[in-house]
Amino acid sequence: MTTRLIWKRAWPLALFCVALFVLGPFVILKIQELMAAPGGYGNAGVFEFGFLFGYYMFQSSLAFLGVSVGVTTGFQKYFLRLPIPSRTIASGMMFTAVTLFLSMQLATNGFYRLLFFDQNWLSDYWPLTGTLLFLVTLTLVGYAVFWLLQAPSLTRLGASVSFIAGMLVWFLSRFYPDGFGGAVVPWTRVTPGEGAAMLGVSLGAWYLGTVAFAQIRSGTALPSPTWERLKQGWKTLSVGASSDRETDPHTQIAIATLKETHWRDSCRSSVLIGFGLAGVTFIGDLAAFFIWSKPDEFLGPLTYLPALFLTGLSLQIAVATLMFNPGTSLSPKGNRQMKDYWATVPLSDRELAAALMQNILKSGMLMLLAIVVIGLGGSYLLYALMHGQGVISSDWQFLVEHQLVTAAIYQIGIMLLFYFSTIMNFTAFCWFPRPCVGWRILFSLPALLILSLTISEFLPGFRAPLLLLNACLLCGVAVLAFLHAYRSDLIGRKTIWLSVLFYPVISITFWNFWKSDLLIDRVLFSAFMIFTVLPFATIPLAVSWNRHR
Repeated sequence: MTTRLIWKRAWPLALFCVALFVLGPFVILKIQELMAAPGGYGNAGVFEFGFLFGYYMFQSSLAFLGVSVGVTTGFQKYFLRLPIPSRTIASGMMFTAVTLFLSMQLATNGFYRLLFFDQNWLSDYWPLTGTLLFLVTLTLVGYAVFWLLQAPSLTRLGASVSFIAGMLVWFLSRFYPDGFGGAVVPWTRVTPGEGAAMLGVSLGAWYLGTVAFAQIRSGTALPSPTWERLKQGWKTLSVGASSDRETDPHTQIAIATLKETHWRDSCRSSVLIGFGLAGVTFIGDLAAFFIWSKPDEFLGPLTYLPALFLTGLSLQIAVATLMFNPGTSLSPKGNRQMKDYWATVPLSDRELAAALMQNILKSGMLMLLAIVVIGLGGSYLLYALMHGQGVISSDWQFLVEHQLVTAAIYQIGIMLLFYFSTIMNFTAFCWFPRPCVGWRILFSLPALLILSLTISEFLPGFRAPLLLLNACLLCGVAVLAFLHAYRSDLIGRKTIWLSVLFYPVISITFWNFWKSDLLIDRVLFSAFMIFTVLPFATIPLAVSWNRHR
């Protein structure tokens, strides 16, 4: 009954994943054939071993494992109530996930044989036996580690990380028989020793997983005393004193409920829009790579300016979405009073603000990863694998020869700081009890700066004092905000110390990034970096003022 229930829930998602990894390359292949000369591209020339290794195996394996494990673990609480032995339940979850994973892999490989290759080509260059055996073993080990770490200890954590890392290194070594500096070679033959090793690891993982699951079900799985002492010591070190309220189960339930409600109320829709933007970015960037690039000529990063422009445009839409949805989540539409369930939740202002900030940061991080990693990174990786002429190495060589590596790192760092600071600061302004006050403050800062620059054009002698006054004003406002939040018990010493340490670090790091020979200009640019830490004081203040006005 449970197996049938899992398959009933899993087959639509499994079918979608298989269709995605089959139809995607098929459509790209047909587009290339239409855009190519009458001779066209050969199938095997497009789908080389590097493409299969990077696109099909890596991405599809991650997707298939995620579907298989996610579906089975979603029924774990339901399985705990069944009147059957724990070993049977754990074994059923493991082997159902393995069967589902194998089904998706074999179905995808079969369609690849029908659409792109013959049986001999895949048998010679992409054999399934070794990779599937390893991935099955990794799945069973993952289940065992997941259940073992429900009762964490330093020994279990260190052994799990080391063992999984060793498995991955061993797996990669099968494709590099001459060492990692040599050429990649398909794993065409599984020796008896390799098969016995994977079988032994699988059986050991199955046994340890069933034992750990039985302990979880019986309630005897407890963290080690050393782990508890370290956890309590970290809390004492980070907060400044041990807090009984933080470990109170009623407080934890209230915080979890608050986060879930706020996530469903405003954050989830923003993240879904972000993944939609990631899909659009992936298609647009991939098209830009093929349209603007030249097969026999590498122009370095200049070739990818259209793709970077499309990615930046998607990030701007994501920022606007995060500013609107979470920014209006504290009050109902058409009414500036805080929503009743926020105001009456049994949490302090500090806990309420911390929970809301965590959801905002989580939403921003998910949207950033979706657009940049999936949209830009995925399209670039697919383009590089299909190009087959050392695109990645050529681009890296271009950056090294023109000494642009440091500049690229600075640009990425500035983009990340600007992205998160924009989201957090606009959220704080939107959560002010009277938004007009917040917006007046926001627009008065650039107005004051423009006025100072205008005066300095006519009176050059006043440039340095006026810009220094602007810098002092920004830092003074930030100091007052942090002091007021700390005195109101909205933030702790940890927040202040981290902000005090983080702000000088990033100011010093980006000191030489600003293209100006004047000292006062660099001081002003560094003062604007205060907006990266300012929301950690203004958001708690806005929540408290809105709650108690």
